[in-house]
Amino acid sequence: MAGNDVRHRGGFRQIPIYIGKFFRMFIFMDDWKVLPFSALIAALVSYAVGNTMFVTMEGTMKGSLALTCVLIWNGFFNSIQSICRERNVIKREHRSGMKIGAYLSSQIIYQAFLCLMQAVITLAVFYMAGMKRVSSGVVTPFFLVDLAITFFLISFSSDMLALMISAVSKTTTFAMTVMPFVLVFQLVFSGGVFALQGGASILTNFTIAKWGMCAICAICGYNSLPTFTVWNQLQNLKGYEYEGMYPVQMVVDNIERTGNVEKFCMEIASNNQVAQYASTPTNVLNVWSYLLDFAIVFSLLSLFFLSKIDKDKR
Repeated sequence: MAGNDVRHRGGFRQIPIYIGKFFRMFIFMDDWKVLPFSALIAALVSYAVGNTMFVTMEGTMKGSLALTCVLIWNGFFNSIQSICRERNVIKREHRSGMKIGAYLSSQIIYQAFLCLMQAVITLAVFYMAGMKRVSSGVVTPFFLVDLAITFFLISFSSDMLALMISAVSKTTTFAMTVMPFVLVFQLVFSGGVFALQGGASILTNFTIAKWGMCAICAICGYNSLPTFTVWNQLQNLKGYEYEGMYPVQMVVDNIERTGNVEKFCMEIASNNQVAQYASTPTNVLNVWSYLLDFAIVFSLLSLFFLSKIDKDKR
């Protein structure tokens, strides 16, 4: 066991030992399966929303929410059982000289590796599926680099949240029971599904999903995209009759005849712009900092809860 290697080693020297342990588990205990699983989910989502994502406002909104949920899901499954499944081993090795800080630092480094691989895989799947590319990035010169950083931060902050839950949980059953409630909270209070009012809208600021959507929408230029929702509604109402006339059809025909369909959709879109989706370096960096803050806070809480492991009465 790793405990035999760390008994007489200092905290920093224990870190590479535990990193090696986690990568052996990655190879020999099938932890590598999280990578193809993330590719499969990304493929399904790209099939569902890929045609309109980064093309229209409504398509981008749905796509960014779906993408964010995929990345949160990936992060959660990476670490939700990583600590609680070997809680007895951690307790025994801690009493034999293992430093909790070294163990958790190793976990964080290993989890960051998984999140980075999943971010690259997800981006590659969407790219191969024909995802529209923006000409340039907002923070970096490259759109794909900005998107990869965003994917990583969403997945990593979610991973650290799950790691904290795993540090609190004494059994894998408890951790897996709590996880669906946290995922539902992220989805409901993301602001991408329901229009939240009052105090409920404040809760969106405490969700990874909200800031993940903000980052994706800002990078893809959400505020500069057209919206076809109103136009499609007008098309459906062309048959509406009023006093023997068809006013909606007259308006639609006039817009089409003058070639102003795109202009009309852009005018409608200008009234639906969201300040938090502004495609500016300052805005994107602020959102990235929020996601990183989540990861740091959850990591520190994991350290706090895991440091109490000697008080475990089991």
